[in-house]
Amino acid sequence: MEFLGIVIAVCLCMLVSVALRFHRQHQKYDHLPGPPRDSFWSGHIPSIAKVIAAGGIMDDYLLEVCKTHGLVFRLCLWNQVLVIVLDPECIKDVLVSGNHPKSKRIYSGTTGVFGARFMDQGLLTQVDNKLWIMQRMHLDQWFKPHYIRQFASEFNEFADRYTEFLETYADGKTEVHTLNTFNKLTMHLLYKVAFNVDMGPLTRENHPFVTKMKTALSGFAVLVSNPFVAINPLEWRFRRDVREAIKFIRQSAEQVMKERSMAKSNGEYIPRDLLEYIMELKEKHPSIMTDEVLLDNFLTFLIAGQETSSNAMCFMIFLLGQNPECYKKLQREIDENVGAVSVITLNELEKLPYLDMALKETLRLYPVGKTTFRETIKDHVLGGHLIPAGTDMMVSFYATSRAEQNVRNPKTFIPERFHSDSLEKLSKYASTPFSVGPHTCIGKKFAEIEIKIMIAKIMQSFDFELIPNQTSEIQDNATIQPKSGVKCFFRPRRSGISVMEKTL
Repeated sequence: MEFLGIVIAVCLCMLVSVALRFHRQHQKYDHLPGPPRDSFWSGHIPSIAKVIAAGGIMDDYLLEVCKTHGLVFRLCLWNQVLVIVLDPECIKDVLVSGNHPKSKRIYSGTTGVFGARFMDQGLLTQVDNKLWIMQRMHLDQWFKPHYIRQFASEFNEFADRYTEFLETYADGKTEVHTLNTFNKLTMHLLYKVAFNVDMGPLTRENHPFVTKMKTALSGFAVLVSNPFVAINPLEWRFRRDVREAIKFIRQSAEQVMKERSMAKSNGEYIPRDLLEYIMELKEKHPSIMTDEVLLDNFLTFLIAGQETSSNAMCFMIFLLGQNPECYKKLQREIDENVGAVSVITLNELEKLPYLDMALKETLRLYPVGKTTFRETIKDHVLGGHLIPAGTDMMVSFYATSRAEQNVRNPKTFIPERFHSDSLEKLSKYASTPFSVGPHTCIGKKFAEIEIKIMIAKIMQSFDFELIPNQTSEIQDNATIQPKSGVKCFFRPRRSGISVMEKTL
């Protein structure tokens, strides 16, 4: 009995200690606007869970909150307090002029998945600013616009491969799951352009790398949204599959790097691809850049370059299919300017301003990067509110570009809002799908050119229509994706007249 009493006393002391810690956190941020907490212990997690259960994502909850509490407010997740920033001018402060550092608390928790090293010290998750600058300055050379121009021929080649692949299914009756096919396309393209590895024809079964990457990303997304899955005994099989997938990916990447090293030592021709730039990091900084850090960057660019582009193309197909007037306008522009062009260069893309507007509007609604996190290193005034030192700030690009305070008719697909003569003058920081400031997505130009060429090539050759009754819901799977996968019927175009035009 005496032992039991000691155990109970210890447990009560621990409970009181935790409660005091939560109370101090609450007091520290109670001067900030924000909704009442659902629970002293879990904060706003129950409300967020309801939104997710109804088919939304956490950022949809932020959109509801900002209607009554403004564009800068606090959110409590257990004892963790986040300051949510949706105001364009405050975003400028957080990401550009203030240049606050990445949140160590947030990003250090995403470097590994269930004990397996994932992106760890890669460019995306690196929190040591000096090491980040060193990597960014070196790798940025490969992504310069004048350097990216040379990849237009490869983009066209893979777009042609994809249209040949679609011809097999373009009978107007066969369902095409565009997200799956775009995932495959972008993985094959990136592997070839960035790492000089041919993954084979698109007509073959998925390369193991494609399926393993999907498993790894699902594990990453689940861990971020629900950390308790890491200790849930019922999820042991899922955790094992994720660890094995990550192990396969890292071993495959390591093999590619070994083969490159052997080719260099044998005096073979070595292309100046992204892999070469990654491996040169170790040559320039051998004491810092270990082989594991090189692998971290290898995986970082695969994830950031493949998943995001395929999602953007998928959402663009979905939005065009939902908006026949926009579909027809874009197809007419493509017909008139590049209809007979077999290789679409960057000069041809400049003749397609509506394509550029449609892409910008797609990315406003579905940004490639949903959120980013920063922290204050000292007390800071943001939007008239005092933010204490050591506070994690979350910028939701998704919620910012959908907030009624920032964008007119935010839920409506209106590419023309990005026309230079548009009466709606969006703030520069109201829609920043690739982030903004020093940490702007390094592959922004690469992705924009890739997506435009792919969409233009598809619309040169095919009509498509969305299969009816599929959900418009999205899912947060590390990046935001259409839950339905955007299923379409494709048909070859004949005589330059589209099915969409006939229906209008």
